[in-house]
Amino acid sequence: MEAIGRLAGGIAHDFNNILTVIRMSSEFVLAEMPESDEKYQDATEIMKASDRASKLTRQLLAFSRHQVLNPTMVTLNDIVRGWTE
Repeated sequence: MEAIGRLAGGIAHDFNNILTVIRMSSEFVLAEMPESDEKYQDATEIMKASDRASKLTRQLLAFSRHQVLNPTMVTLNDIVRGWTE
């Protein structure tokens, strides 16, 4: 279990580095792009996806550190709506 935790932590750190580049790049693109641009929504979706992936990375890091996650109540409709907006 210790080895799996270390592996998960290593992968999470590397993945987080990649996500940082994706997030920053999408922020730069959005800062220069008018909202009326047809690709603005695509760039926004890239940023939202990187945010969701970042949450998964935090869960992997918590697993690798043997941290107890604080579960919270969520509304599934809100989560699904967030994916489609």
